[in-house]
Amino acid sequence: MLIEASDAGDPESFRETELFRKCQELGIIPSSEEDLKKLAGKPQVNSPALEAAGEISPAKDVIAEPTSENSLSLNLTVSQMWCPACGWVIEEALRRSPGVLSASCNFSTDRVRCDYNPILSSPQQIIRSINSLGYQAFLAGEGTVAKEKRREFIRFAIAAFLTANVMMLSFALYSGFFTEFSRETIWKLSWPIFIMASAVLFYGGRNIYRRAWAGITGAAFSMETLITAGSFSAYFYSIYGLLSGSIHLYFDTASMLITLVLLGKLLERRAKDEVQQDLANFFSLRPTKVKICAEQYPEGRYVSADNLRKEDIFKVEMSEVIPADGLIVSGEGTVDESSLTGEPYPVTKKTGDRVKSGTQVIRGMFKIKAEGVGEDSIVGQMITIMENALNKKTPFEGKTERALQWFVPVVIALGVGTGLVCLLSGLSFDEAMIRAVTVTVISCPCTLGIAIPMARVAGISLAGKRGILVRDFTSFEQADRVDSFVLDKTGTVTRGQWSLVEVIPVGSLAKEKILGLAASLEKESDHLIAAEINREAAKCQVQFLSLQGIEVFENGISGTFNGETVKIGSRGFLASELENSPTFPLPENKPKHSLVFMSYADKICSIFVFDDEIKLTSIPAVQRLRAAGYRLALVSGDADLTTKTIAAEVGIEEAQGGKLPQDKAAFISVQQQQGYQVAMVGDGINDAPALVQADLAIAVHSGSHLGKEAADLTLMRGDLLQLWDFVLLAKEVKKKIHQNLGFSFIYNLVSIPIAMSGLLTPLIAVSAMLLSSLSVIGNTLLLLKKG
Repeated sequence: MLIEASDAGDPESFRETELFRKCQELGIIPSSEEDLKKLAGKPQVNSPALEAAGEISPAKDVIAEPTSENSLSLNLTVSQMWCPACGWVIEEALRRSPGVLSASCNFSTDRVRCDYNPILSSPQQIIRSINSLGYQAFLAGEGTVAKEKRREFIRFAIAAFLTANVMMLSFALYSGFFTEFSRETIWKLSWPIFIMASAVLFYGGRNIYRRAWAGITGAAFSMETLITAGSFSAYFYSIYGLLSGSIHLYFDTASMLITLVLLGKLLERRAKDEVQQDLANFFSLRPTKVKICAEQYPEGRYVSADNLRKEDIFKVEMSEVIPADGLIVSGEGTVDESSLTGEPYPVTKKTGDRVKSGTQVIRGMFKIKAEGVGEDSIVGQMITIMENALNKKTPFEGKTERALQWFVPVVIALGVGTGLVCLLSGLSFDEAMIRAVTVTVISCPCTLGIAIPMARVAGISLAGKRGILVRDFTSFEQADRVDSFVLDKTGTVTRGQWSLVEVIPVGSLAKEKILGLAASLEKESDHLIAAEINREAAKCQVQFLSLQGIEVFENGISGTFNGETVKIGSRGFLASELENSPTFPLPENKPKHSLVFMSYADKICSIFVFDDEIKLTSIPAVQRLRAAGYRLALVSGDADLTTKTIAAEVGIEEAQGGKLPQDKAAFISVQQQQGYQVAMVGDGINDAPALVQADLAIAVHSGSHLGKEAADLTLMRGDLLQLWDFVLLAKEVKKKIHQNLGFSFIYNLVSIPIAMSGLLTPLIAVSAMLLSSLSVIGNTLLLLKKG
């Protein structure tokens, strides 16, 4: 590019250009062969420019090795996946593609996510790789999915029309069993049947065979393998009969197999779309455009949302979805946060308030300063977490998929074995072949493969609709086993919005000096107590003081001022100062209030009294959990008296205060040793040790970065009634999984022996197979209807 630049002087002196030097400084052009290896993982290079620069040797061939550094992510929508084996084929094909570092394909959501090296691959190459397997891949959000659905409907319509004519002529041909047909009559009826059946098989079933072949080469056998084996067995046997002048033709069977499969998949696609609808609505919460305000466009100009950066000012108006987390710099109105919290009530917002991405403006107009954009925004974090949860397989699901890899070969072996036994028993070749085809097409590996994935999509979708963010699908199963809930107090049972009620000086320091010291200690802290102390200091116009050696601990902060130690925190943090201080009266009649102590020169100098209201939904949620027989306990880092007072008010008998995060983990461990399955509900970051120790970790979202929370699921609304909702939902999801798996096993165990006995025809068999697959999806759909 530098050599051929139109404004270059001497092409050979490109290394002396400012552009070349700048590119080397930025690392775009390697400075040495070692830099080149680091940049691209030893790519194969054939560059006259770099050879001329002396940076590489033309004699050296370096082989490309993909690395995770500087990789890009790609999300695709894939249509025409008919069972989980399809997802396995796509994953394996992509992993073997040059430049693809990792790939994950989710059958239940029709989505593929992969990381690739942009030097060695591109989205177009990855899409072509998937399309070559018989599927259709699109960039997520493209409207071509609808076109593909129309194309598939046209394919079915043509196949159905031709199959109807094949059936009509076949009925005429079969009348030859009751009357004498001349050879010419047989040929005149047989050849049109052959031509139309060929069109059905090779046009209507083209994608089926491509997927079957991809499955065979990838050792991931699927339903397509069985349909291909059954339809072509009937088709080629019929060609033999056609050429020999026989009326024992089964072109109608082969055609109906393909047409019924296409019909079944159209119905399945419609039901599956309904299952995925809520999930698709959630994934569409990220707008593709944003109106950014700049000096030249003060009222805003629409650009791609990818161009939005932190600190940018953007404008949103009525009915628009907010594309990023941010601070309102001007405007007021109401927003609908139900997409994130599940709470369908409008929330009033004004200048100085913060808004979340994915929420919709109901009334008014806002100018917002972007604080969290793209994957760092709330909705971006939620989408990433949900995609990870959808792609993560349960241990039992892994066992099911491994069993499916053997299922199809076993069924084909049973079909061939059935045909051979029939021949050895004296049955005609026609009868033996029909039984073999029937056994082959009646089994349904799809029902086993989709039983858990469809329930997972429905469960995560319903949870998201109710404002519950699921990180790990196994939490549904674990929630059904839990028999004890340990609740944190602040932010879980109470609102977590501490308000400073009173500052009580103890000793000679004035209130203004106390606030100045406290605010200076808490200046860099993001804790609720710190925010409230700083708010009160600003209200009283108190100036910050110069403190040195500030240290932050789990339950307090310390520093030095004028050579004296200053500390603020809990009773436990200032235990020695409390012992060394003269006796002073504690606030009376305030058992619900939280006390924060402050010392100066190793003596208590002040008591801060905070109030934190109990959430309106805490009492009814606790009542429902108690009525269901769960053991409940309240633990907190707050004072023991305050914790027990709050526990008594909401109806929890077991309560312990003054607990640090590791103490809460130990409390849970004791319950587990007693045989309880324990769920911990608390702050996803501050209570991380307890959440990790618990059998089920539930975080109450407090506005922090979702990716940092050590939890299996997050209550986005912070409402304990959501906890009760999830308990009920988990029972329903687990029941659907057991129903789906039970039906799948029973169907295959019963249907195959019946087909081997000769009581069914291939047409009845393939219809039963499709109905069994639809029944699993329909059963899952009932969960959504009920939800």
